[in-house]
Amino acid sequence: MEALSVECPVCNEPLLLEGEVLDRLDEGSLLECEACGAVVEVALLEPLTLRVVQAAGGFFVDCPRCETPIEVEGEGPLTCPECGFTFKPDWGDFEEEEL
Repeated sequence: MEALSVECPVCNEPLLLEGEVLDRLDEGSLLECEACGAVVEVALLEPLTLRVVQAAGGFFVDCPRCETPIEVEGEGPLTCPECGFTFKPDWGDFEEEEL
């Protein structure tokens, strides 16, 4: 498979994904931007859609209702600034060794 370039959702720099990386890519795969160090998760394969997990030392989760990225600044429930939905992030999907 050929290489693919996608834009980092944090710094807008290109993320070059080589063929061997693309072959192993699944929804939920984590990638790191070499330019800014952000950790992004593959949300969808077709079209390739990335979601911010960690940027500039902070962690991000998407609002389950409207999918707005929200920076997590501690434990406890979060309230989405866009739609007002309050929820507690599920960190079970993210293990320390993945990051």
